[in-house]
Amino acid sequence: MKDTTVPGLSIETRRGFIVLSLPAQISWQNYAGIREGVSKALALAAGTRAGGGPARGRRRTCVVVDFGDAVLLDAAGLVLLARAETRAQLLGCPLRAVVPALSAHVRRALHLTGLAQLVPVFPDVGSATGTPVPAGTAGDVDTTHVLDAIRALHPGDAGLTPTPPAPSELMITTTGAGDGDHTVVHLSGVLDEVTVPRLGETLTTLVEGNLRHLMVRMHERLGIRCDPLPILLGIRWRVAAEGGCLALPALPARLREIIDREGLGSVFTGCRSIEDRLLGGAEPA
Repeated sequence: MKDTTVPGLSIETRRGFIVLSLPAQISWQNYAGIREGVSKALALAAGTRAGGGPARGRRRTCVVVDFGDAVLLDAAGLVLLARAETRAQLLGCPLRAVVPALSAHVRRALHLTGLAQLVPVFPDVGSATGTPVPAGTAGDVDTTHVLDAIRALHPGDAGLTPTPPAPSELMITTTGAGDGDHTVVHLSGVLDEVTVPRLGETLTTLVEGNLRHLMVRMHERLGIRCDPLPILLGIRWRVAAEGGCLALPALPARLREIIDREGLGSVFTGCRSIEDRLLGGAEPA
């Protein structure tokens, strides 16, 4: 279920947990819309309990707030999480946060403000939803000191306003796949609103140069800060119309998750011998 107010905001259920995925950028500009999403997630969690109150002996429904690769443009995301914890306590719903290890600026902010002591932080959604919720009801949590710490926090102290990635931070190189047909496009750096159009321009240039069989290989640490699927799908349909293909092997976990959720796994596959070469462990030339 996607929230139509804030692009990138979605709510789903996994292993009995309510998972709220946040958009790529969090600021005071989209705070109100995200807050509505948090309220909706908490309401869903509270509504699953019999009679509207905590059910004795029954596992409490937990809400997982997934920051993913989100960038905190200001302190809005911290205030959001602190107030969500207060609301969760009133409803009797445990709250967890997912912050990947690579999102060092978000993790640092959670520790500097004391939020990490109030809301358990996990490196990924799998571990957040795979760890059982402890039995019993947590005591009252006072977030006043955390909110005070957030207000006193200068953005630079926690790196909340990282320098926007420059176009040069997306490295694109091309090689032959060794089968005489496919061209491999290697990506490393960051995919964001600035660099994704550069990827589209590069792929378009290759297609206009009569290269119809493409394979985009993404570095395992490629930063994904916006959705590249619209461009990738556009190129895929264009080459497929002329008997070509666009394969996406070895995808970063976050993008693989999006593609699987949208049911597009079979769309981005290579043709002829390239898939057999990859499965056999052969490296592109």
